[in-house]
Amino acid sequence: MEKSAASQGEKKVVAVVGGGLVGALNACFFAKRGFQVEVFETREDIRKAKVVRGRSINLALSHRGRQALKHVGMEQKIVSKGIPMHARMIHSLSGKQSPIPYGRKGQYILSVDRTNLNKELLTEADTYPNTKLNFDHKLQDWSAETGLMTFGRFQQICIEMLWS
Repeated sequence: MEKSAASQGEKKVVAVVGGGLVGALNACFFAKRGFQVEVFETREDIRKAKVVRGRSINLALSHRGRQALKHVGMEQKIVSKGIPMHARMIHSLSGKQSPIPYGRKGQYILSVDRTNLNKELLTEADTYPNTKLNFDHKLQDWSAETGLMTFGRFQQICIEMLWS
């Protein structure tokens, strides 16, 4: 069994570069395990932005994605806003339409709003006292040997790199 930073009595710092879906979810996982988490995102805080640029298409949330959300206590909150998709539709050149189910009868994947999911994950990460979200921080350079990360033109931060 893996020991968390909190159970080892150490205050390890984890840098998460990118506050998108994966970065925000990872921040939640690390924070839950007791690590000090620093998230660095190039964009402004999408929870406060008037216009959010990026991917506009919905995300197809599968069982695996739902399990990840479940482990950080967010599955029901996200699933309740999803739209079930039971099958994909194939359109032949002749115009015939053929549905192909995503699973067995009654199984489906969920269509969820990408931007809303990202906002919810960032908000969840922000609830942990051991997490700091840094927006408008573009990673310019980093060193795997020293852990030194340079953001923008002026800010340098040294983060202990965790390799597993």
